[in-house]
Amino acid sequence: MEKRDVIMVVIGLAIVLVVAFVVKPMITGKPVDMSIPTKIPGITTPTPTANETSGSVPSSSDEMYAKYKASLNQTPPTLAPTLIPTPVPSWGGQSKDLSFVNPTQYGQTPVPTPISHTGVALQTSEFETNPMVPYVTIEGKDPGSTEPISMPFPYWELRYTVDPYATTFVGTTGNKVGGVAPSSGAEVFPSFSIDVIDADQPNRTVRTITPPGGLDAALWKKGKDYDPRPWVEKFYEGVENHNYYFVITPHMIHSYRVDVMVPKQYIGKY
Repeated sequence: MEKRDVIMVVIGLAIVLVVAFVVKPMITGKPVDMSIPTKIPGITTPTPTANETSGSVPSSSDEMYAKYKASLNQTPPTLAPTLIPTPVPSWGGQSKDLSFVNPTQYGQTPVPTPISHTGVALQTSEFETNPMVPYVTIEGKDPGSTEPISMPFPYWELRYTVDPYATTFVGTTGNKVGGVAPSSGAEVFPSFSIDVIDADQPNRTVRTITPPGGLDAALWKKGKDYDPRPWVEKFYEGVENHNYYFVITPHMIHSYRVDVMVPKQYIGKY
């Protein structure tokens, strides 16, 4: 085909297009449709979603905001109440009597700690010159185990006194008729001991206390210089709150008294 023929074909197509898209609509009165067709034959168009129809596209921020609004409508979880421990009141200085209990409640036999004690501690302390006040008192004449007591003090003393039977010899002599008279006798030896037991560890004896020099009522009657009563045991237990009970074992005595003493300056502080 010659160049001239190509030009004529192009001009012809242009005329057909002008007539189809411009002249014909003008004659029929319809507006010129210059839009791109949305439907192509042979291809299925997917159904738009609600968001696509409204023209809005969901974003990650929209989803986060929706979750935040939903969380506002949720009932907050109920938190367990915080338990505040009741403070233990400090000691006000009132002394009390310590009573005895059934020793089987402890369920264990105390084992003495292998430490020797002479009745007076070798340690010295500033508290020796300070006034002492009674914390608890134990009085009796029979053996027994006391109820436990709380001991919050860093220093305390155990003072005790005993009224023993006199050390005597009791003998009898039979009839001398017919030969040598038979005889028998017995001597009274009073004794006293205190086992200080850790109530939190009932198998541990903190200290076993016995009067140094023994009990000799006849010697003590000679005067104050011969009477060592009351005996004193000193305890330095630090600042931890300990619990103790006492196992008292008297033998051949009229009575005894045990006082747990603490420095007066401790009142209201522990």
